[in-house]
Amino acid sequence: MKQHFISVLSLLLCGGSMLASQPNGASQPQMLINASQQGLMAPVWSPQGDKIAVTTDNYNGILIANADGSNLRQLTDASGAGYKMMWSADGKEILGRTNVVENARVFHEVKVWDIESGNATTLVSKTRDLKGTPTWKSASNIVVADRIGVKSVNTKTLATASSSSNAYELMVNDPVGATAKLPALTAYAKSIVINPAISPDGQKVAFQIPGKGMFVCDIDGNNLISFGKGSNPAWMPDSENLIFTRTTDDGQRFTSSDIYSININSKKEYLLTGNTDLIPRRPSVSPDGQKVVFENAADASIYIVNLKY
Repeated sequence: MKQHFISVLSLLLCGGSMLASQPNGASQPQMLINASQQGLMAPVWSPQGDKIAVTTDNYNGILIANADGSNLRQLTDASGAGYKMMWSADGKEILGRTNVVENARVFHEVKVWDIESGNATTLVSKTRDLKGTPTWKSASNIVVADRIGVKSVNTKTLATASSSSNAYELMVNDPVGATAKLPALTAYAKSIVINPAISPDGQKVAFQIPGKGMFVCDIDGNNLISFGKGSNPAWMPDSENLIFTRTTDDGQRFTSSDIYSININSKKEYLLTGNTDLIPRRPSVSPDGQKVVFENAADASIYIVNLKY
């Protein structure tokens, strides 16, 4: 009995170590969703790992596919809906900000779409006052910022209330003003923050500052760590490792890109893709940490790799 207990404990410890380990390689990329008629981009795994949301050129519309790339269907064709779209925690809804053009002026609306029915609920009506994109605050509340301040909106009752923001919510809702408002970022005041990603444990935020590189800070905006050149950070489930891309361009188009992993504590990094004609961008990690999907700027299709440990 004692020997059996030790064996089980060893397996648990090994399993835990594996889950928290850093990816050091990946399988050969395989096409997951073929962009036969329109470019596909910005894939995002559902929290349950059973579906993937993608958008099209210029972030127009949202499409949903099964995790294996099958059954691709359109959820909405709304302009701009795919920009920073976010799944709800239960995987039943997607939150997004749409564009409405009237008399050559662009307005925004904030909506949630029901995955099964496709029905949309408008949470913020047509306005030009939004500062950034909305984010989920809880299962039934979103946070959005306008020129008056930050507010939460209940997705069921549409009731609004003033709200305080952590570093992630501030970066999403006020990407221009975030650097001046967060303690560790005042040296970059007036710089814009892009591609913020909150860690699964809710304690850290990874993000970019154009021309300055990729960073991580605590959720309260302290303890800034710089990681140099990198873009589109995506967290591994252990909240200790990031997947990101390192991309080059000629000023007009992307010329090369690869996917890397990096440990935020040791800063040790591994090249996960290489020696391909692909130009990976916007990686998204599956909830179990075993796969990464990404858009390929070379052919505007969605690809997938299996991570190796």
